[in-house]
Amino acid sequence: MGTLTLKPVQDGMGYYYGEYVAEDGQRTRVDVLPPRSHPRPSFVMDENAKADDAAWIIYADGEKIARAHRREDLADVIAKQLASR
Repeated sequence: MGTLTLKPVQDGMGYYYGEYVAEDGQRTRVDVLPPRSHPRPSFVMDENAKADDAAWIIYADGEKIARAHRREDLADVIAKQLASR
């Protein structure tokens, strides 16, 4: 499995930005929107109308690719989705 690195702080829309590096060195920009129940910074702009009630929504290079139900599963889900592209 590759390595997922996310910025420690959400942006103004509530997203975590980062990068996934596959075992072969392929790099993919990743944006992750946590579920509505996840703590949010006080400056989140629109209450995340796009956020899911329970799942983390994963975007790779701007395209929605998957959902994960636990933050700990993000790297595994991303690896599986990118491998199937």
